[in-house]
Amino acid sequence: MSSYKKIYFMGIKGVGMATLAVLAQEAGFVVCGSDVEERFITDKILKNAEINVLKGFLKENVTNFLGSTPSRECLFIATGAHNGFDNEEALEAVRLNIKVISQGEAVGLFMSGKPFERVDMEGISVAGSHGKTTVSAMIAFTLSKLGYDPSYTVGTSEIFQLGAAGHYGRGRFYVAEADEYLAEGTHDRTPKFLYQSPKFLIINNIDFDHPDFYKDKGEVAKAYERFVLEKLTGDGLLIVNGDDEEIKKIISKNALSAITYGTDEASEFVIKDYKQEGLESSFKVARKGTELGQFRLSVPGYHNAKNSLAVIALLMEIGAGVEDIKQALQGFLGTKRRFERVGEMENGIPVFDDYAHHPEEIRKTLEAVASAYPTKKIVTVFQAHTFARTQALTGEFVSSFAGVSELIILPTFASARDSIKEDLDRDREFVEKIRMVVPNTKLIENIPSVVEYIKLNVSSPQAIIVTMGAGDVYKIAEKLSI
Repeated sequence: MSSYKKIYFMGIKGVGMATLAVLAQEAGFVVCGSDVEERFITDKILKNAEINVLKGFLKENVTNFLGSTPSRECLFIATGAHNGFDNEEALEAVRLNIKVISQGEAVGLFMSGKPFERVDMEGISVAGSHGKTTVSAMIAFTLSKLGYDPSYTVGTSEIFQLGAAGHYGRGRFYVAEADEYLAEGTHDRTPKFLYQSPKFLIINNIDFDHPDFYKDKGEVAKAYERFVLEKLTGDGLLIVNGDDEEIKKIISKNALSAITYGTDEASEFVIKDYKQEGLESSFKVARKGTELGQFRLSVPGYHNAKNSLAVIALLMEIGAGVEDIKQALQGFLGTKRRFERVGEMENGIPVFDDYAHHPEEIRKTLEAVASAYPTKKIVTVFQAHTFARTQALTGEFVSSFAGVSELIILPTFASARDSIKEDLDRDREFVEKIRMVVPNTKLIENIPSVVEYIKLNVSSPQAIIVTMGAGDVYKIAEKLSI
């Protein structure tokens, strides 16, 4: 069993790290961490939890916090960014003989229950190239509302109405996103989700992403196949999107038993009669041909309604009643940075923000916007995330913005793993290609200039503004909103 008493989080402001830190503190560990001074969306939850965030990465931070404590009682968790295990803080922890693990490994460790000296925890892993944050948040929310008091670590800062997207619960369930990206760039290139051993595994879809790690969709699918075959517990339950071709190949190839959901009538849970009603939606669900009745969501988009089928399947499997599930689902109001209404401009134009950074996510979000506001002209501000992704998926990006009235492109937000940190010529080429689909597309080189441009040029009451991307583009939505 665990003997840890203190946990240090290097890169604590990342959404995956901050939620773990909040959970660890609620579980009774002494928590501290470090990060850059730049503002993050997680600042609020870390401050509310009264977690000490040290500025910058210094080996003295580690020595001062952990050095006087027996090494066996200390755990050091490192983000994959900021040089990962080669960061001077991680190296200092090694020198002090303190166990150093990645964020991905930490999620698996927490899910096992060992740090909490618990043997009753049952993991619920939510995997998928798209939608895993929303699905895992829906599960955390509905389980909480139904009285299960789950633990959870969801990849955003807040789940509306619950608060922080990390929580240590007294119930048996541990809900976590299962990310296919690598754990650490140099020393541990294990796909993060292979550290999890869930009893319940949901796979929402398989798509080509992270081109700096995977060469094609087939290689991504192989990682998912390993997850299912190697990590799902012996008595575990697999819940999958029955419409996804890559998932179907894995199921068929390995003769796997799974609960399926989707639009295909062959699936166990099937969505029917979807209707968009402003920012809400309604739809019917059938299970094995038997109608379960009408469900309502307080978040828009067909993709979200379909996502909820995975939640319905899971909740019914653990014994929740259909009417209770309907009520709990309708109360879900979404999460931070997932089609979030940030506010409105002084002229009354609504401002939304979304984390979408992959072409498929952009397409689905904009479809939801168009359905919710069919008479509005959509003004989108997009910030690509990583040059590797933008280059590999340029064709898909170009088509994903179809229907947008005006598109403003910010320079690409390079990640720590990008070999290229800034290249406006590439951004200009990207803009020229998008203009073939959205003629009214322009490159504006920084956030203050975008804010100024919109305030001066977007005044029609028929407009709606949506900021999109995985970098700091959300700051524009905040600056525009009153």
